Amino acid sequence: MRKIIDFHSHMLPGIDDGSRNVETSIAMLRSAREQGVDVQILTPHFYRWKEDISSFTARRAGSMAKLAEQLPDDVPQLLVGSETAFFPHMSEADLSPLCIENTNILLLEMPFESWRGSVTDEIASLCLDRGYHVVLAHVERFLSYRGNADSLKKLSHLPLHMQSNAEVFLHFTTRGQGLKLLRSGMVTILGSDAHNLSDRSPNLGDARRVIEKRIGSDLLAELDETSAALLKGAIKA
Repeated sequence: MRKIIDFHSHMLPGIDDGSRNVETSIAMLRSAREQGVDVQILTPHFYRWKEDISSFTARRAGSMAKLAEQLPDDVPQLLVGSETAFFPHMSEADLSPLCIENTNILLLEMPFESWRGSVTDEIASLCLDRGYHVVLAHVERFLSYRGNADSLKKLSHLPLHMQSNAEVFLHFTTRGQGLKLLRSGMVTILGSDAHNLSDRSPNLGDARRVIEKRIGSDLLAELDETSAALLKGAIKA
């Protein structure tokens, strides 16, 4: 049976600019379940220039423990990871604690600027030398920077995946771009990037309905199969 996987969210309480407390987290998770999500991946922001990896993982564990104490049954299956912001020489670091639990999948947020060759070289090293399964977060946000569209085309030849946020399909000003990324095969992973219950609420089901209407159910099935295969294939031995 196919599962719907939300690869990107900020639903852990009190750890970043997402959910502020356990009550909000539970409400967000219930909303995600109502949207049809079966597996919710929790990816709080990690910024290397703000803290080290051990400090972040300790805070993340504390946040998850608080949530687990009150977690109801009517929520998706939870997996914990991070949304790791790019930092120089990151391929030299042990990033395994930042990966989605029990995998080597790293959700990576690229710099909000035109990317230099050293940035794309670093991504290549993460994939080819270090063996991480890199997922580039919300790639549509970087296309307006000069040269990044070409850089993404080059990166697409690496063994990595690119993720789009659900919101891109829900606004008429960005929908065409999002659908183009899907049709081209560049984007193969979806995420809500949900932060709250108001302006950035769980919305993956809404986006999926748009995609099904505009492109068809076969593509949705392919996206689901890719997400499931990525999780299964990246499980550590």
